[in-house]
Amino acid sequence: MLASDIATLTTLVQQLPSYDSVTSPPPLYSSDPTCGEQSIQLTPRARCLGRCTGTYVHKTSVATVLLLDQEEGVTAPVYGRQAVLSGVVSLTSRENVSEVKIKFSGRMDLVISGGASQSTTLVNDAHSVWKSDPETTNSDSTTCPSQIPFSCVFPSTFKDHIGHEAPLPPSMHAMYPGASGLVASCVYTLTIKIVKMGFWKQVKKMAITLNYHPRTRAPTFPNPNPDLFSDVKISPEEWHQTMSVIKSRKPAVTAPVQCHLFIPSVRVFALCDTIHFHVQLTGPLTSLRQLVYSKSSKRSSDKYAPNIRVYLLRQITVDVCGQKGWKNLTVAEGTLRPRPPPITALSSSTARSAEDNLDWEGEIRCDVDETRGCPGFVTADLTVKDFIVLSISPAEATKSDLTTTQVPVPIKLVTESAETWRDD
Repeated sequence: MLASDIATLTTLVQQLPSYDSVTSPPPLYSSDPTCGEQSIQLTPRARCLGRCTGTYVHKTSVATVLLLDQEEGVTAPVYGRQAVLSGVVSLTSRENVSEVKIKFSGRMDLVISGGASQSTTLVNDAHSVWKSDPETTNSDSTTCPSQIPFSCVFPSTFKDHIGHEAPLPPSMHAMYPGASGLVASCVYTLTIKIVKMGFWKQVKKMAITLNYHPRTRAPTFPNPNPDLFSDVKISPEEWHQTMSVIKSRKPAVTAPVQCHLFIPSVRVFALCDTIHFHVQLTGPLTSLRQLVYSKSSKRSSDKYAPNIRVYLLRQITVDVCGQKGWKNLTVAEGTLRPRPPPITALSSSTARSAEDNLDWEGEIRCDVDETRGCPGFVTADLTVKDFIVLSISPAEATKSDLTTTQVPVPIKLVTESAETWRDD
């Protein structure tokens, strides 16, 4: 390397910002270019909120705990990925207080029918935030201060029962009793212990349940209001197509029907997103007619009554000591609308051997109350997965040669929409 090159590198290194330690905060940056700068690439966002500046207050007869960096008016403290849990303990009485301890803990408790259970430690961070020193004459060392600050951090991972590291799961509590029921909970707690020394030792405790909701952003939809008929030709990569066959018990008499379900190709959606989809059935007119028409009586005309359903399915799977249990929950129902024009040829006796297709479009949106704001996640012992499911049954299931069909498509539900993402 030439001496001039070494001098250039030395100059560049000297121009870089210096950091006192690894934990030092990064320099302040702005998304707005200054004079002489330009943006090479920028992802637009509908709104970008700053850091929360509210305070969560938990008050008892023993002490008052203030948790910082919260949204205004929250009923429970909420923290994101690797968030700093910081606050202040304010004692009601400082008399005879010898020590103040805090413990930040997290547990995953799993139970399946039959009595098998398992408990895993997610977080275990305990330390003393103040302790008197009886050997000194300094009053500041023996008298507890009126306000005691504390701080700890949510870890990014935990070790499961076999010693493998996995991402820290979000807070959740699912309890489903019954013969095939299960219990799955991930609970995070901040416990404050106040030790007093008088005639006897007294320990006062106060516990605060913490909501851990690591945020993940869904990708931006290429087209928020899609039209499949035009988009699938112009931008087929924007749609994920799942094909299935509605089988026939008598294929020589009634031919099977091809089933197509289209959803946005990203397959990652926020809990608050509206998901557009398209359903298409293709086959002989006689098979389509048997699938979507029913006879209310011998003298009346056939009734158009398709039995098609699109819904969001959440599957909670628990693995306890090699025993597995699971629970399927419907967390949203989709709305469907037939695409014009109507298939009038289905009633024509001269075109029964021809093939045609039936089309529906619709939307589905997750019920946040059903999911309790919990996104999907995967660990070795507890898994929460989501699916968009298409269910099709013949209008007259007992008389039809066609069978009932279900088409599940795995998706991922995350916490933040691309339109409402907030930087950590």
